[in-house]
Amino acid sequence: MPKKILRNLTTTEILAQIMVAKESLGDFEHDDVYANRRVTHLVFMGMGEPLYNYHNLRQAIEILRENDGLRLSKRRMTVSTAGVVPGILNMVRDNLDVNLAVSLHAPNDALRSQLMDVNKLFPIKDLMEACVAFGSRPAKRITFEYVMLNGVNDRFEDAEELYQLLHENKIHSFVNLIPFNPWPGSSFSTSSNNRVHAFHRVLDEKNDPMVRCAVRWPKGRDIGAACGQLATSLQS
Repeated sequence: MPKKILRNLTTTEILAQIMVAKESLGDFEHDDVYANRRVTHLVFMGMGEPLYNYHNLRQAIEILRENDGLRLSKRRMTVSTAGVVPGILNMVRDNLDVNLAVSLHAPNDALRSQLMDVNKLFPIKDLMEACVAFGSRPAKRITFEYVMLNGVNDRFEDAEELYQLLHENKIHSFVNLIPFNPWPGSSFSTSSNNRVHAFHRVLDEKNDPMVRCAVRWPKGRDIGAACGQLATSLQS
């Protein structure tokens, strides 16, 4: 069940998270305690939807890239979205030249609408058109996140349909297969390792340079700290 939005982060709050991380690592010019540890890559993602907070997100990215800011490379920043089409088109319009990751999780509207309410607003056809516009710029490979749910979206037919979706739209793609990490109250279970490997093999054996694929095996699942598990049980 999606959580209710409380409010958006301000630009200052977004930047503050990065500053706190850098400070904790000693990642400033005057620090030498952890000289080999650096904040090198940033991903803007949930809890929440970054592209519903586009104005503040854009300002934060612009400040991070400035010579008077943190001077972070655009190639090391990624915006992750559930598929908010107007936000992706805003990124194209404003030439917000960072990486894009899209939570896809299904190869067709019928299944994706069951899994993600956002698909009822922005169906796959519209999403693919926005991704084509974003990926039309040089060297822009879009990451598509695909959570593997046992008996839901992990069949051979799903893998074939996913490949055809990306191939036919000529999107320079990297598919990130993510075994589902269970959380209390979830009705889903994780695909078996054999099923994950079989799904990956369908995509990999296409030998298509436009559609690459890898499995992101979970880390921190046993302590509830893996992808999709991070949430607090108490709020003050």
